[in-house]
Formats: sequence, C-alpha cells, structure tokens
Amino acid sequence: MAASLSLQLHSFPPNLTSPSPSSNTKITFQLFNFKPPLPKKPHHTTEPSQFPTTKNHRHHHHHHYKKLKYFKEKDAFPSSLPIHTKNPRSIYKDIKRFARQDKLKEALTILDYVDQQGIPVNATTFSVLITACIRTKSLQHGREVHVHIRINGFENNEFLRTKLVHMYTSCGALEEAKQIFNELPCNSVYPWNALLRGSVIAGRKHYLDVLKAYTEMRALGVKLNVYTFTTVIKSFAGAPALFQGLKAHGLLIKNGLVDSSIIRTSLIDLYFKCGRINLARRVFDEIPSRDVVVWGAMVADFVHNRLQREALEYVRWMVEEGVEVNSVVVMSVLRTRVM
Repeated sequence: MAASLSLQLHSFPPNLTSPSPSSNTKITFQLFNFKPPLPKKPHHTTEPSQFPTTKNHRHHHHHHYKKLKYFKEKDAFPSSLPIHTKNPRSIYKDIKRFARQDKLKEALTILDYVDQQGIPVNATTFSVLITACIRTKSLQHGREVHVHIRINGFENNEFLRTKLVHMYTSCGALEEAKQIFNELPCNSVYPWNALLRGSVIAGRKHYLDVLKAYTEMRALGVKLNVYTFTTVIKSFAGAPALFQGLKAHGLLIKNGLVDSSIIRTSLIDLYFKCGRINLARRVFDEIPSRDVVVWGAMVADFVHNRLQREALEYVRWMVEEGVEVNSVVVMSVLRTRVM
C-alpha cells in the first residue's frame, strides 16, 4: 500500500509506546497523514475538486488556489488516479502533452500544484514548456515557467538559460534576455545565436544590435557556425546592409562554410534585397547540386523584384533540370500573372 501512495512525513505523535489496541488504527493514520476510509456517500451531481490537498496545504495555500483555473481531472490526466498516487514521469508527460498542444494555462496549473506538493520537475519538461512559450509568443507564461525553473534549482542550467534567452527575445523582451545572457559563458556560440535570432525576429530596428553582437562575438573568438551566419545575413538583408553582407560572405569563404545550401540560399536573398541581382545569380551558378529550395528562392526573389520574365525562365530551366516544382514555386509563378 505504501508503494502506491506519495507520503508526506510529519513529526511523530507523542506517547507512541504501548498503545492500546483500540488506538492502533488511529496512530497509523496519524503517522502517514491520511484519513481512514469513510462510508460511501450518495452520488452528487457537483464535481469534487480534482486536486485533493491535505489540511495543512489548504490552510497555507488557500489564497493561492483561488487564483487557479480548475479543470476536470479526466482532461488533465490520462488515467483516473489522483495526482498524488501518480509516478512523476506520468506527471511530466501530462505537462508536456499540454505544452505541445499550446495549452499553457493547463500545463502551468499542474506545474503549480506539483510544486506545492514538493514534486520536482526535470529539465526536459521545462524545455518543452519554453518551446511552447516561444511558439505562442506568450511572455507572461514564459515568465511563470522561469520562476518554476528557479524553484527547481535549474537557474544555472546553461541549456535552459539559452532557451530562456531565445524565449525572451522572441517575445520582444530584449532587456530581460540580455540580463540572462550576461550571466552565461561568453565563449559558447549557442546563447549568442539565441540573442541574435531574437534580435532579428524583433525587426529591422534592431539591426545595430545584431551587428554589435556579431562584432563582439568575433572579437571574443567565439566559433561562429552556420546558424550564426544565417541569422546575421538575414538581418543584413532586412536592413539592407550590402557592405556588411559582403564582409560576411568573405568570412564564410575563409571559414569554409560557404558550401552550405542554407548559407547560399541566404546569400541569394541578401543580394536580391540589396539590388545586386548579378551577385545573386553568381552565387546560384556556383551551387553544384541545386535543390527545390534554392530554385524556389531564385524564382521568389525575381518575382519580388518584378522580374517576371526571369522568374518564368528559371521555372522552365528548373523543369528541364528534372527538379519537381512544389507549391511555393507555383504560388510565386501565379503572382507573376497578377502583377
């Protein structure tokens, strides 16, 4: 019976020695803090609270529970067992299930309850919750998850801190992101990438922030990767900043990263947005094996620059090369008909 219950130990009651037979049951229940079973009551239509709590918890947290939005247990947990008899892994699974469905209110309700019950939550569960906050751009929920991360002792977890930087920047809270970022190791590329990505998402007005961070990364000797350059080039394209884009292109060649299909596609977009179509064509011509993404980028950028004839020529060339036309290319071609 002990294996199926989550027990909370309390101080032993006085005078445990030589108990009378009539008090054995009473003392046993005092030790394990639960009441003996009562006779079944008649069925009522009113739903009982799905989060049973001990008397002490009701006394200390009554004001906090009023803030929670309760929901039926069958909607919260796959099985019919009460939460205090469930394995922690099952609880993590329920939280992550709600997070992946973008039901953050329900996920945080469970998270708040298990915190009050002293049940720890693992880093993987928090990672899924942060991802859901990024996806839904929910800053308030993200802040609540951050509080729970601190409560569970993961404040110094570099992986979660990096994801929090990404979350805050994605939600437009750049100052909060920078505060967390400044406490992270400066030689790791991942927090830098998270900060760069958030600044790019925030829009063109943060181009100087991207350039400053990119320059600082190089000065500190941070090893830049493909993701770093893709993010930076996207910011340069949005500015547009041709000179910085050309410098980044040269650095890519120097570091041997220019052969990446993602990088080449980003460079094509950069040169089109900066009005240097000949440079975009040159990058395209240097790609040995062109997939549908690269072809689609060329066609879309031609259409964006109102070069309908060139766009159709590249579609014809694409078909001749045996590359299957996808819906993105078709939509780009259709746009040429209405321009």
